[in-house]
Amino acid sequence: KQNIQNLPIDIQTSKLLDWLVDRRHCNLKWQSEVTVIREKINAAIQDMPENEEIKKLLSGSYIHYFHCLRIVEILRGTEASSKNIFGRYSSQRMKYTIKTKL
Repeated sequence: KQNIQNLPIDIQTSKLLDWLVDRRHCNLKWQSEVTVIREKINAAIQDMPENEEIKKLLSGSYIHYFHCLRIVEILRGTEASSKNIFGRYSSQRMKYTIKTKL
């Protein structure tokens, strides 16, 4: 018996948006929210520390989800000393990253 989780999902590209909205992966106003997200990404990019791997990730013309995850991992390592006694980051860079859920 095949594992149902390993079966591919066949979605016609013309119906992709309807499928995403129907399953609540995004809402109908996603296009208006994209500009706000892009502004937050641009603000975060301007505040990145000097790190060769981050520079390499940001040098491409397209930044995707997995680039963001790797940047957060790097920041957790470089900003680890900025945690307070409660385990929260006191660094503005990490506060912004955690708040925006990158």
